[in-house]
Parts: sequence; structure tokens; C-alpha cells
Amino acid sequence: MPQLFEQDRLDAWYDGSAICVIAVGSHGDPLDLSENEVEALIAKLQESLKKARS
Repeated sequence: MPQLFEQDRLDAWYDGSAICVIAVGSHGDPLDLSENEVEALIAKLQESLKKARS
């Protein structure tokens, strides 16, 4: 998944009991996402939802 800075955190995952999402910049601010980053995040969310439903 693309990131603006190495320290930025942008991810989505299923941990066995919940779907987790984080989108925080290296300085603690919310991330402003590009169209490609949003599409990649949506894909991860869809995969996490698929795992949660199975």
C-alpha cells in the first residue's frame, strides 16, 4: 500500500474478532489519501470483511 512517508501508518486487517483500520501520519495527524491509496485501502477492507464472514 503506498505511503507518503516511511513513518506513516495506513493499513486494514482482520485480527480474528474485529476489522482494524489505521490511517495516521508520522506526526500523528490523519492521512490525506490519494485515489490509489483509497482503492488499496478498500481492497484490504474487503479482504478483511471476507475473512470476518468466513
